[in-house]
This record gives sequence, C-alpha cells and structure tokens, in this order.
Amino acid sequence: MPNAKRKKVADKSEILEYLTNVMRSDEVTEKERLAASFKLGRYLGLEGKPLDEPTRVVIYDGKQPDKLP
Repeated sequence: MPNAKRKKVADKSEILEYLTNVMRSDEVTEKERLAASFKLGRYLGLEGKPLDEPTRVVIYDGKQPDKLP
C-alpha cells in the first residue's frame, strides 16, 4: 500500500494482527513474544481467569424473568 494512502493511526484490527504476528514469530526474542501474548490476553479479557473455567452462555427467551445479576 502506498504511503500516501496509509492511515496515520493503526486501527484495532491492525494492532491485533501485529501482536499476533509477533507472538508467532521465530525472529524475535522469547521476551518479545511473551509480551505480545500478554497484551493479546489482556485485550481478550483472559488476564486473571483460570484457563479451565468454561464460558457461560445464557439464552434469554423473554418467557421468564431475567435472573442474571
């Protein structure tokens, strides 16, 4: 993409792609790969959550009162 057409500020998708590429790259240090993975995990809301905790899905059909906190 020519420089004249590039945006001056990266959007969310471009930043996530960059961090993913760094995390998967063999050309950067392990420290850089870990930093990228921590940033992605923080963005995805995985920080501080146990990995074995299942995701809770609630389907609300409108027939019963909402019981969520």
